[in-house]
Amino acid sequence: MPYKTDHDGDTQIIFEEQPELDNPIFVEGRTGIGHIGRTAVHYLVDHLEVEKFAEIISHHFPHWAIVNDDKELDILNNELYYLNRDDGRDVIFLLGDAQSIDPQGHYTVVHEILDVLEEYEVDDVITICGYGTGEIVEDPDVFGVVSHADLKEEFVEIGVEFDHNIGQIIGATGLLLGIGKRYGMEGCALLAETPGFLLSDPKATEAVLKVLEDILDVELDYDNLEEKVEEAEEVIKRIQELQQKAQQGSQQQSGGEGEGDELGYIG
Repeated sequence: MPYKTDHDGDTQIIFEEQPELDNPIFVEGRTGIGHIGRTAVHYLVDHLEVEKFAEIISHHFPHWAIVNDDKELDILNNELYYLNRDDGRDVIFLLGDAQSIDPQGHYTVVHEILDVLEEYEVDDVITICGYGTGEIVEDPDVFGVVSHADLKEEFVEIGVEFDHNIGQIIGATGLLLGIGKRYGMEGCALLAETPGFLLSDPKATEAVLKVLEDILDVELDYDNLEEKVEEAEEVIKRIQELQQKAQQGSQQQSGGEGEGDELGYIG
């Protein structure tokens, strides 16, 4: 399989195939607050006729492997899928169990993803994450942040809210749009309202999926959404437990308590 190596030699994109795509839109979803992005894209991957075409592995991802119930082991990674459509634009999905654990890694991995998107002539980028508010909401809003101000109107028309005070987006979710502007791309970050203390949030996931239905012109069945969220939680729990152990070990070695995560962290 061909390898694409990044700018510092620590990240590889392994292509299983190189599909022919027509004017694709890119949709990204990884772990973060409420794991909204990862869960939403995982649901799309499960319910649409997609094919995996590449895997991203990186030294910047957390340094452990996950063992599943069958005692099978694998490292944390990101995966790229594609959806071919005869009656609409093709789609590239990024599904990620991990983000970089260091600032340099965020930039490196994002540049490598954008290089691939540039090769496929992607113009439009959608990123998904949660926005922790500290409160449980019955009908979560989906807030938007756009790469270019003139895009707001089209997203308002499909229910995205721009009346918010979000001042920063941490991690790849924001960098893909911010750096993507320098590649000539445009798009919107969708930030689903979530308490911030839930492992996963089915209501927020459904809210963002309904917006994605309009963006991608697809129809979804939500009957088994909560079941799929519970399945995703099992993977997420393992990742979080390992991350907490690693953080505790690091704090003990440094003799400090470390800084707590801010509730409003977006990712």
